Amino acid sequence: MKQTLIAALLVAGVAVAAPSFALTQGDMIGEPGNPAFADRTLKVTPSTRYLNVVQGETVTLAVNGQPVTWDFDGLAMQLSLQDIVPGAPNIQIYVREPSDN
Repeated sequence: MKQTLIAALLVAGVAVAAPSFALTQGDMIGEPGNPAFADRTLKVTPSTRYLNVVQGETVTLAVNGQPVTWDFDGLAMQLSLQDIVPGAPNIQIYVREPSDN
């Protein structure tokens, strides 16, 4: 009886903790950043084909005249601008690992 109770509590604990290990969209692509901490600004124009950023970098993206600041601290090494700015052009953003310089 005592072992059954302990096993049941262990299973319940695992079931409760499991969702906390799920990756969120923010874990994958980053999250909105604070414009005061932006490392640089990238202007997206009709001729923009792709953007290059560094993982961990906070960048202000000027899209259609509207600034959007994003912290590229996610796991994804490639994402679409549309993931960050709905309705934006379909421009790929390539995220490279920071160099050790």
